[in-house]
Amino acid sequence: MTKESDSGIAMLKHYLLDIAYFKYLYIACLAILLIAAFLFNRYSKRLYEVNSSIGPVQNDASSLLSSNDLFLGLKSLQSNRSLENGINTLMSFPTVSSTITNMDLEIGYFRERNKLFRQKSELYLRSPFVVKMDKSHIQPIGAKLRIIILSDSTYRLMASQTRVSMYNYLDNQIVRENATLFIDTICRFNETIRNKNLKFSVSFKKEFYSKVSFSEDLYYFSFFHLDFLTKEYLKNLKVESLSPKTSIIILKFRGHSVDKIVNFLNRYIDAILEENLAKKNKIARSTIKFIDSQISDISDSLVISESNLRNYRSANQVMDLSFQGKSIYDKLAQIENERAALKVQERYYNYIINNFKANKDMSGVVPPSAMNVADPIMNQLITDLLALYTQRSGILSNNTGKNLYLGPIDNKIKVQQQTIIENVTNNLGTLNLSLNELNYRSDKLSAEISQLPKTELNMVGLQRKFNLSDVIYTYLLQKRSEAAITMASNYPDYEVIEPAREFTKRVIIPRAKLSYLLALFFGFLIPSGFILVRDFFNNKISSIFDLESLLNRSSLTTIFYNNYKSESVVTEAPRSAIAESFRNLRSNLFLKLKSEKTKVILVTSSQPKDGKSFVSFNLASSIASAGYKTIILDCDLRKPTLHEKFKEDNSKGISDFMVNNASVADIVRKTSVENLSFIPAGPLLPNPSELIESGALDELINNLKKEYEYIIIDTSPVGLVADASQMIRYASLILLVSRINYTRKDILASVVNNFNSNKIDNYDAVLNGLSIKTSPYRHYSSYYIKK
Repeated sequence: MTKESDSGIAMLKHYLLDIAYFKYLYIACLAILLIAAFLFNRYSKRLYEVNSSIGPVQNDASSLLSSNDLFLGLKSLQSNRSLENGINTLMSFPTVSSTITNMDLEIGYFRERNKLFRQKSELYLRSPFVVKMDKSHIQPIGAKLRIIILSDSTYRLMASQTRVSMYNYLDNQIVRENATLFIDTICRFNETIRNKNLKFSVSFKKEFYSKVSFSEDLYYFSFFHLDFLTKEYLKNLKVESLSPKTSIIILKFRGHSVDKIVNFLNRYIDAILEENLAKKNKIARSTIKFIDSQISDISDSLVISESNLRNYRSANQVMDLSFQGKSIYDKLAQIENERAALKVQERYYNYIINNFKANKDMSGVVPPSAMNVADPIMNQLITDLLALYTQRSGILSNNTGKNLYLGPIDNKIKVQQQTIIENVTNNLGTLNLSLNELNYRSDKLSAEISQLPKTELNMVGLQRKFNLSDVIYTYLLQKRSEAAITMASNYPDYEVIEPAREFTKRVIIPRAKLSYLLALFFGFLIPSGFILVRDFFNNKISSIFDLESLLNRSSLTTIFYNNYKSESVVTEAPRSAIAESFRNLRSNLFLKLKSEKTKVILVTSSQPKDGKSFVSFNLASSIASAGYKTIILDCDLRKPTLHEKFKEDNSKGISDFMVNNASVADIVRKTSVENLSFIPAGPLLPNPSELIESGALDELINNLKKEYEYIIIDTSPVGLVADASQMIRYASLILLVSRINYTRKDILASVVNNFNSNKIDNYDAVLNGLSIKTSPYRHYSSYYIKK
């Protein structure tokens, strides 16, 4: 197994031990979140979703308009319309608003139940009372108007609210804001209630009334702002394609009342179909309107000319023309037919010019082909104009306010209208020339007719007027019938494939399984995140893993936390867990230093209070108790403490030897521990580092090596002063003591880096102060604790 895999396994074990240590935090988080998930699933307000699908009609049956273009009609005008624009057209603000109005959704009926949590539910079509408001009067929107039914004929109306907005439904605007509404009165059902802030009547629906429910729950109704309500409904409405390869579109709608969202979605789709059909019939209606305006004038002329012809024949007993008169009349009739066709074109061109002058919106203009006017150029120009208006309508139907594409389309419409006007003006000039030519031919034939007998001559004139009016009248009636048939045979461009149904509803909120899965996920994530954050910001050694990761080597042993009042745990509590940990340290040292004749062990730390003196004191006692002749030196010449642990005075010691004021025999003292001797630090010196550097301790160490098997040197912290670094040359092995949850990682890392840079490798780490309850031996802690 590689070093990297060992490190990964160690890290995994470290985090698993952390999880085991914080198991109660995990249990608490899981329990709290699972209870929260249960309460959320039980008491949260249900949000449902229903859907309906629509698709294009596959049959082409309209004469004026094609029905195979998705949602937009006029296939010849809209063949390049994308599916995305069709989807956007279905998100119509005006259509949603009109559907809300038609369903009387501006008033909402609600019930609140005060149980464990306050639960609000909407009473769509199940309210025990129905409000009929007067839209010509202002109404308080957003206010809770509470109803308490007293009997079948009376009820109590209550409301007390500040900062209420007064809204006019007909003008669709807020009249007054921040008004105060207070009302508490007893009223009769179907009686109009009126004051300066409201006007409505309430009717009683006995089939939905429950006396028990009314005594326990709060029933009220509220008025809503139409635009705000429409915006909310559009937010809950979603239109999307079934797949990129199909033209089927899915409409989804969300809400808290199943019946309400099902009815709304179906009514909304019906309104979309009706609106689409109305757009398709717009040209047909415009054609019929134009023809009706022309027929009213032609019919009067036809009646008059018919009457004059009939009276003249009756008076003069003339029923037919001579052969010569018949021949001239046929020629005149041909000229009149041509003139009638030109007159129809002239009326159409005048209709275009008059409409362009009178109306800004020309989306309903009649194309020339609908009036049988043979003008391909004008027909194309009108077709392109209608296409631009259809694009503009699609953009406006999205209700996105200012649209970047609207300006360019408006400019194109203006240019197209100007082009049409110029073309119409030129065509009218050409028509006048053609009419002048026909007039010349007609005048020439009239000169020939003048040579006929007077009776026959007058009859020809009357017959000409009658035939001209009759031809135009018959032609207009024929075109009107065609337009009416077309309008009757038109159908929407799309049809409902699957309407919204109650049994296809889907619960969006709450999702029970998802709630419990999230509770489990966050139940593990929150404690794990706490552990990770805690470890990330913790700058102290908190585990064996931290120590070994920083040193990049295994620790020699672990010293358990001292729960005893005395520091001499090896001699005073020999069967304790901490004493056993010192024996483990001793055994490891024996194995490590078995080849050394005299073992010099230097005990140091990276910072004060890591427990190096405590470790060196008990380590020396443990080695001596094994029968090895041992001596411990208090070389912490800055802040000595070993004399206190041995309960000896510090009047004479190593410092005296260093300045040649004492011999080795003068400073060595016997202890109460068999085989263990002790040399105190002695009085403080002003320059201990310089003396150590000069070799003041060389003689002492050499003499002690001859007499003792183990020499334990307790030095000052190696990361704080230079004394310990200068004494490293005497050591067979360095014990670097760290204290759990106390030793700073950055200071210890600095010491290790210093060792590595000076190529000092004969050191091992000892972790001090580990609680046995957090160690792998926590289950066996009672094994060591003996009275």
